[in-house]
Amino acid sequence: MSEHNLEKALLELEEELRVPSFSNEDALELGLCAVEWIRETGKPGVYVEVRRGESVLFSHCMTGASMDNRLFARRKLRTVAMFEHCSMYAGEKFRSKGRVFEEYYPPQSYQCKGGGFPVRLPGTGMVGMIGVSGLSAEEDHEVCVMALRKLLARKGEGKP
Repeated sequence: MSEHNLEKALLELEEELRVPSFSNEDALELGLCAVEWIRETGKPGVYVEVRRGESVLFSHCMTGASMDNRLFARRKLRTVAMFEHCSMYAGEKFRSKGRVFEEYYPPQSYQCKGGGFPVRLPGTGMVGMIGVSGLSAEEDHEVCVMALRKLLARKGEGKP
């Protein structure tokens, strides 16, 4: 997939995964959906965090995850907060312009790898975010996507 196509696909995914509401209970459910999906796939050592603004509404450090995973998830969440797009998109956007993300944003504060994803409401925009770390960047991204899909399915808004 070309860089432009990946950027477009990520934006379409963000649009597809808008949720109808995002209460504290919804944030808990989203975090639990992520943990369930990780367990279903048999992946160990993952940290999951769900936020609204700076408020942490869900945090879970699975067996095998470390403080380092928590720090990486938070760097991805900072990237989502900065760009209001998934952390993977931020990296692709810079690459498509021939730039290196890390030359603009310090890696000890921001990460443009997969694993940070915005939570959006229709007609409102970004109201929260989910961050995941412990797997490959692509798998961390997939956990975010699958957790949002599970949440939508439970709300009767999408397919599991």
